[in-house]
Amino acid sequence: MPCQERWLPAVERLATQLSGDSSRAPEPLHHRTAGGHPSLRRFLVSILLVLLFVVGTALAANAAELDDAPVQPRAVRKVFGDGNHNAFTALTRFKGDLWLAFRTAKAHTAPDGDIVVLRSSDDGKTWTESHRVNLARDDRDPQFLVLGKRLILYDQAINDAALTCYAIHTEDGERVSEPKPVYEPAFVLWKPALHNGKVYSATYTKGDAASGKGREARFIESEDGLAWKTVSTIGRAGSESESTLFFGPGDHATVFLRQKRGSPQAQIFEANPPYTDWNSRPANVSHFAGHSIHAFQGVTYFFTRTMDEKSRQAGLMIYIYADGKMEPYCRLPAGGDCAYAEAVEVGDNMLVSYYSSHEGATNVYVAEVPLKGLSDRKEGSAK
Repeated sequence: MPCQERWLPAVERLATQLSGDSSRAPEPLHHRTAGGHPSLRRFLVSILLVLLFVVGTALAANAAELDDAPVQPRAVRKVFGDGNHNAFTALTRFKGDLWLAFRTAKAHTAPDGDIVVLRSSDDGKTWTESHRVNLARDDRDPQFLVLGKRLILYDQAINDAALTCYAIHTEDGERVSEPKPVYEPAFVLWKPALHNGKVYSATYTKGDAASGKGREARFIESEDGLAWKTVSTIGRAGSESESTLFFGPGDHATVFLRQKRGSPQAQIFEANPPYTDWNSRPANVSHFAGHSIHAFQGVTYFFTRTMDEKSRQAGLMIYIYADGKMEPYCRLPAGGDCAYAEAVEVGDNMLVSYYSSHEGATNVYVAEVPLKGLSDRKEGSAK
């Protein structure tokens, strides 16, 4: 049934009330005559139907934009759920095994988080717990870095208002080092990236949560992932947050920055060597949060929380980033408190870790998502 016909009785009742003649039931439109309240009701019905059509069209267009993703995940599995708030995933491959880390706590902002590290020897089909990290009242936002024969785990450890990033490393997956504080207090070491033999990160400081005073994002570098130095300031507008770094052709650096307040919320900063002069522009999507970026088989994928501007409902989208723009690729089943995805390449798929509360509890999931073009090329070669 067309939308206008479905809503017509309700629209007629509302038009009758607005016309001031609520003492009698509304007559069918084809029984009404010109003049008096019937004419006013007919006019109001027409206006309300036009408004209903415009709003419905806008909502449909918004939904189409959000769901315009051509690929579906091949499989989705819950890998951890114990009734607690399990969130903020990190995923990497080290010595042939997959390593998945996340924070577990009573709630999103509860000051009681620990970091859980899982290990898989069968490309993510089964997982066993390897380590738990408890260095502070709240351990959160784990980040992995594989550097040579060493796997480094970064822990943003919070005691009350004090934040210190610690690094723990292992060379065999069994024995771990003593934790070592890295870089400066109050800075979150976010998504470290290996490039041309050095490690870089777009780190940020949370500053004052209410006013934004003291917030900034910096570009930092390291030889060993433990001792870091500042190269430049990316932004210091007072709303800088998660800043994901990516290196493209010609050593071109791009930082995808989430702003906590103001517009645009999703901002892109770019620089060429020596990475001291950053230019910014708005992204062609409206929302970054808990985002990461990876290149597999020559295609660059961007993973981020999405936000429906009308309903304020969250989701998780994988975009393809090319020519400076995001194009929807695959939407994963997620909602509520969600996202913070990471990915590794597994055969013709990428394995994506993320968290979501769409099933009630806040759980950790992995999804198998086909890589762009691999299946098509494989089918074509078999013909």
